[in-house]
Amino acid sequence: MADNHATDMDGLAVLLGGPSGLPSPYRLPLGFASGSARLTVAYYGRHHHFERTDEMRLVQGRLVPVFRFSYSTAIAE
Repeated sequence: MADNHATDMDGLAVLLGGPSGLPSPYRLPLGFASGSARLTVAYYGRHHHFERTDEMRLVQGRLVPVFRFSYSTAIAE
């Protein structure tokens, strides 16, 4: 039986909420730990913070984690 769960090598996640211009599925940065509960995305001068849910979605034939938008902060200079 094939394992359909995403791995670090797959590097994809679904982002729910947040700015409309963020791609979903989102390609995770290199070195992102697959078990991480939080994800921060720099986008148009802000850090957009997402929290992992228990949900998984099918993307390109693989189950990938779902992150939901929680808040954003300005990027410090």
